[in-house]
Amino acid sequence: MELCEVSTCLEKVGLQYMATVGLDGKPKVRPVQFMVEYDGKLWFCTNSKKSMYAELVKNHWIDLCGSKLLENEIQTTWIRLSAEAVFEENLEVKKMIMEKSAIVHELYENNAEHTLFKVFYLKNIRGSLNNLGHVKGLSKRADFAKPKEFEF
Repeated sequence: MELCEVSTCLEKVGLQYMATVGLDGKPKVRPVQFMVEYDGKLWFCTNSKKSMYAELVKNHWIDLCGSKLLENEIQTTWIRLSAEAVFEENLEVKKMIMEKSAIVHELYENNAEHTLFKVFYLKNIRGSLNNLGHVKGLSKRADFAKPKEFEF
């Protein structure tokens, strides 16, 4: 699988759920949105005053899962991955995210250099693209794609 297939899936899903290790050592899960693929990397963003930022600075590892339920739920695609978050001051990426997201545009007053606006990419990515037809207990059918594993 290519990185562009993963980013396309994340775009189609729209909303993903990211798990981090909380500052209290307990798992924390929150909705996030994949922002852009740039320079061979998957980019996300956050605010430096949010707990997610502090958690990722302390422990860079995340798990991410996303799906968008289809009418034919057995064909519903879902993605799951584990990766390491790397913060980088990248003005080009920040501008791209501002153009993509109305929420980010408003939150940071259309200022890509806003001091609270932080971007990060994922590295050491391992995951799989699946559909609900893979659920154990369902009969095997040729029209169900097998899980596609990936590593970047």
